[in-house]
Amino acid sequence: MVRPSRLQLRLLRITQEICTPANLALCLVVALAWLALVGWTGAGQTGWQARLCAELDLQPHACALLPGASS
Repeated sequence: MVRPSRLQLRLLRITQEICTPANLALCLVVALAWLALVGWTGAGQTGWQARLCAELDLQPHACALLPGASS
């Protein structure tokens, strides 16, 4: 049998301390919230900015070009 080195044991201990159920649950909640935010805001033609700018008469300042942005 080969015994693990001190470095391997230290890495295993650090991994076990980081991967507690509470930490994993927090990471899962943050990841799901981020995915929900990205899904809700959208991107491309169906995104929030495209929907907002589709009605230029309601929100002209949100979709206007900035001075000097074209150059």
